[in-house]
Amino acid sequence: MLLIIFVCIDFIRSEPVNCSNDLPRILIEIQNKADMNFYQRLVDYSRSVFRQHKASTLPIVVAIVINSTTRYLLETEIPGSRIPFAKQLSSIGWTSSCLFFSAETIAPYLNETPLNPLLSLVHCLIEQETSLINFTQCDDPTLIFLYTKMKNIFGDHIHDNENSIHILKNVCAQSKSECYKAKAALENQDQPVGVRIETTVNILNNTIAYVDEIAQKRHLEDPLSDFEFAEQQVDKNGHIPWKAQFQQWKILGRFEQYKSYKSAQSAYHRTMKKQKQTEQTEQQQGTPVVASSSPPGARQPSS
Repeated sequence: MLLIIFVCIDFIRSEPVNCSNDLPRILIEIQNKADMNFYQRLVDYSRSVFRQHKASTLPIVVAIVINSTTRYLLETEIPGSRIPFAKQLSSIGWTSSCLFFSAETIAPYLNETPLNPLLSLVHCLIEQETSLINFTQCDDPTLIFLYTKMKNIFGDHIHDNENSIHILKNVCAQSKSECYKAKAALENQDQPVGVRIETTVNILNNTIAYVDEIAQKRHLEDPLSDFEFAEQQVDKNGHIPWKAQFQQWKILGRFEQYKSYKSAQSAYHRTMKKQKQTEQTEQQQGTPVVASSSPPGARQPSS
């Protein structure tokens, strides 16, 4: 048996994943902030699915909210949810069931081992972490499965992020251990003050040298800017897939200040144009034979 699934992320609606006339349709919406406008949109989507597919039963609606929810929307809750970590919202006449998930509804159930598979999925979508390591439940089988699939979708971004976190944790653990050694040496009352100070300084110097060595090896590289990240995602035709991939990039925590792919794309082109103009200006200014060490904007003496 297969279900039809719509995934709607902030006004972006996907095509059906699977279809079956024997089961009710399932409409899934992942929303950043939920209010009564969001609720009304769920009603419209559900009725649209029902009319379009001429189903015998009303769809099931699943709403997953990443951040905040207004009080007015929460007041539509009705008793009787069959899923303990979901709220049941009023659904008479437009859906057979409206399940509402948020960080607040799932929080009391995150200590279970293993996590309910649906709970794992909702937790993953709400947290939007780029690495499994960032989860307290990083050994949960469903989360492991989800992040394995995500690596296939998002490529090396998640893998690189996990490697960076591993390195950072190792550096922090080693530095913390050395700091404890320095503290113990300084507090050792069995040694003269001069010896304690010398030992402490040596330990701290070794720690500083260790951190410097890691930095020089560039294991911890500066993170890519959003625009640099986008440039690495070009398709086979050399184009940045703004429209197709923008919502997935948002899930990764990219382009947070942009509401749509069009605004991000426009900002990118403005930045590239400004950068090109700057490079051209620098090339033109670099033609004199005698180089100047004056700061930018300083007036040059006339010849």
